Amino acid sequence: MNHLKKYIPLIIICILHLVGLCGFFIDHTTFQSLSPLNLIFSSLLVIFMSSYKRTDFYISIIAVSIIGFLIEVIGVNTGYVFGRYYYGQSFGYHLFSVPLLIGLNWGVLLYSTLQLSNFNNPLIKSFFGAFLMVLLDFFIEQNAPLYDFWYWNDGFIPLQNYIAWFLISLVLNLIFQKKLTQSSNFTAKAFYIVQFLFFFVLYLFS
Repeated sequence: MNHLKKYIPLIIICILHLVGLCGFFIDHTTFQSLSPLNLIFSSLLVIFMSSYKRTDFYISIIAVSIIGFLIEVIGVNTGYVFGRYYYGQSFGYHLFSVPLLIGLNWGVLLYSTLQLSNFNNPLIKSFFGAFLMVLLDFFIEQNAPLYDFWYWNDGFIPLQNYIAWFLISLVLNLIFQKKLTQSSNFTAKAFYIVQFLFFFVLYLFS
């Protein structure tokens, strides 16, 4: 039963993303509006399946989410962080021109990449976690305008975006890695892999 319990969240996340993937190819205008529900439900499963349920773990996830959101607010409204871009409507309610769910996305993705970064050296662990964040962002970026996620003002993705993603992720990894790697979370690792495959397939066939 415990073995089955371990895989149930993964099965649910896979089903959600598989349905979403098929929907994006069939009628993306309808299914992209379901992206917030997919992200919220998958994120809750990832957090719930952590065996380390102390207050400092939840505070760390919330802190990364808030910091990520505030960085996005600065980025969208100034263009100084990632370059000049703006968000579409696929991620739901906006505050200061940024969807609130983007903060949650930062928190859960950073947690997931740290879970996958199995190095003892804190610096190497952070570098690899940041690399995973940028790798996923690369494939998301290629699909973002097609599905009303976000748009670049000049029509192309600046190198500045990837450099900023890497440096911000690196710093956040260094700060929060101890609290977010106290115990192994299979669902968090699987979530990143499913997300990567989802956007990789979109990149290949969109």
